Amino acid sequence: MFWLSPPPYIRWALAAVVVLTGLLIELRPATTVPHPFAARPIAIGEVVDDSAVVWREVPVGLLAAATLPLVSDRPIGVGEPVLGGDGAEQVSSIPDGWWAIEVDIPDGTRSGNTVRLVTATGVADGVVVDVREGDFGERTALVAVPDAAVSMVAAAVLDATMAVLVGG
Repeated sequence: MFWLSPPPYIRWALAAVVVLTGLLIELRPATTVPHPFAARPIAIGEVVDDSAVVWREVPVGLLAAATLPLVSDRPIGVGEPVLGGDGAEQVSSIPDGWWAIEVDIPDGTRSGNTVRLVTATGVADGVVVDVREGDFGERTALVAVPDAAVSMVAAAVLDATMAVLVGG
């Protein structure tokens, strides 16, 4: 009387769920980011820019982010990844005769943007050298300002009485 027993619907449903879950996991889009790899041998102290690298897609979080240009502090062979952080230091883009100071910035500010720093005692123009985002979402930037405006801007940063306007 085996043929009179009810079919195993629950087992079929569980098997279908397992197969569908496996397909969804296997077919989901891979999250990758472009990362620079050396296109030629790079010596210690050499400035690494786009002409010295080939961009390849790697999984997110696999390698430390590298922002070009940078100065290599180790020899890098052909095909090796160019690493930021421990393996390199950023090339300074602070103009001669200018000073850099860290200030809070609005969202959307990028390196290279011009900024107008408005204080109670005056206005100074600057250039964003490096943008940093903290662990809790706060955004600061290293802003280069001319020598003539350093004391005014530094005093306003200490007093927290400065507005930062971002230009194009």
